[in-house]
Amino acid sequence: MTSRKFIVPILLASSLTLAACGGANTDKKTEEKKTTVSISDGAKEMRQTISDLKTQLNTKDAAKVKASGENLEKSWQTFEDEVKDKSADLYEKVETPLHTIEAGAKSEPLDEQTLNKAADELDTVLSDVEKLK
Repeated sequence: MTSRKFIVPILLASSLTLAACGGANTDKKTEEKKTTVSISDGAKEMRQTISDLKTQLNTKDAAKVKASGENLEKSWQTFEDEVKDKSADLYEKVETPLHTIEAGAKSEPLDEQTLNKAADELDTVLSDVEKLK
């Protein structure tokens, strides 16, 4: 009779232990799915987005400007840690105009002058980032 009382708690503890062990694998899989690109490729992609952004500013297409601002940040996230490790100075030089573009792209009406200036500054810095080895 005493042994039967222990069967259910033992089964329950075993089930919980096995379930907890399986949960750790999903975290590793999620981390592996994070995509990273080379610094050069990431900088080129961002420079293309900046070119698109400037065209969209000229046509005053606020929705596309907002999308381009978001795309710049997404692109930057794929390789920013590598840039930060190799050159903290360039990292900071990218962050400043990038944040200006992100904030300005969401505001209405668009401040074309500020956004164009930040886009030019970011493009110049990204040409230096592209050369990082």
